[in-house]
Amino acid sequence: MTTDQRPKTLSRYWLLLGVVALAVAGLYSLTLVIGRAPVLSNNPEIQRIFKDALVVHVDLSVLVWFLAIACLFWSMATAHARSILPLEQGALTCFALTILFMMLSPFDPKAEALMSNYIPVISSPIFLMALGFLLCGVGFMLVKIFTSSLAGFDGPVRFGILSAGWITLISIACFLWSYRLMPQVFEGVQYFEMLFWGGGHVLQLVHVQIVMLCWLLVAQALFHIFQIPPRHLYILFAIGLLSACAAPVAYLLYDLESAPFRQFFTSLMIAANGVAPTVLALWILPGLLSLRSLRHGDKRALWSALLMSILLFLYGNILGAYIHGQNVLIPAHYHGSIVGITIGFMAFAYVMLPRFGYREVTGWRMAYWQPILYGAGQVMHVSGLAYSGGYGVLRKTAGGVDALAPNIKIALGFMGLGGLLAIIGGLLFVVVVYRSIRR
Repeated sequence: MTTDQRPKTLSRYWLLLGVVALAVAGLYSLTLVIGRAPVLSNNPEIQRIFKDALVVHVDLSVLVWFLAIACLFWSMATAHARSILPLEQGALTCFALTILFMMLSPFDPKAEALMSNYIPVISSPIFLMALGFLLCGVGFMLVKIFTSSLAGFDGPVRFGILSAGWITLISIACFLWSYRLMPQVFEGVQYFEMLFWGGGHVLQLVHVQIVMLCWLLVAQALFHIFQIPPRHLYILFAIGLLSACAAPVAYLLYDLESAPFRQFFTSLMIAANGVAPTVLALWILPGLLSLRSLRHGDKRALWSALLMSILLFLYGNILGAYIHGQNVLIPAHYHGSIVGITIGFMAFAYVMLPRFGYREVTGWRMAYWQPILYGAGQVMHVSGLAYSGGYGVLRKTAGGVDALAPNIKIALGFMGLGGLLAIIGGLLFVVVVYRSIRR
């Protein structure tokens, strides 16, 4: 293998690992759809495995998949940098082990699902080893990006990639700071809730930085006339970085277990994760709608994916404004936002496949309909959650629907059908990528 081929090969593995994580998460999500569907939800066996499946689904589809795409950007930015140590090879190995160990963790007979926010946990040594491998993998890539010269990107895109790395580093520092300040009296789900609260919120800023990069690059690939003044893009990416830099203030001013500490990060995420991506989305959306003829061209998959990504993200943000208390309106909000990010990453994957030497897919009918089916299914799923959330249906639980009013049961059934369509749409993405690679 020549030197020029080797960086490309390493970069493409991040995309492939991310797709594998997303595929496994999709299989585990079948249990979640069944667990909240009327009639089937009271099955004792379904209730038993519901939370284990939820943990694996969330961590693979949000944590591993999202960070794999971030590592893809860092890999491409440092593709031709020479390193004495095989940092990226080690990071890829760590991510592969993370996926494997997370898949196996529910089979530990002593495992217990702990539904902490942002990073739910299975109390099993296998799962904790998976998180350890993930931390090492991300750490290796951060060392590489901060010790190498960046090439292939310039201007605001380069700043966005670097800022995502710095925010990730701040997130890891928050995790370690929380661990250092953790009171000895806490254990179980409360322990992990406090451990991951600060860093988990900061980590969301990383995902937003990366999806804005994806939207920008996909829009430029879709219609070359698209242009935003660079100074405006610098400002949008700087919002997330400056917000992350404010995170240490909470540790200096408040106790880890205090309500002001929790509210600080909640407010920080609302401000930072809402403003910058919404502005960029509203900048891109009119161009997409005015160029509807692109949905019949050889880049139609990019058009449908970018449109669905922006619409789902905005829908999730709107739902977030109506959250009160602990109910399924909360997952309705973050499902909308997270799925918007996921579809944005899918669109970027479609752009990158031919650049990694695989077959072009953006003109395929299946690739065009895949984000539409996935997005429409998630709109149904999110809407069903949001409607039932307005009536106080609790989140992170299966069963308990027999006593609900008929309209709530219909909403949950609508949600289940949407979830099934979304699963099919997600698996179609895996099929499209597989067919591109196979040929």
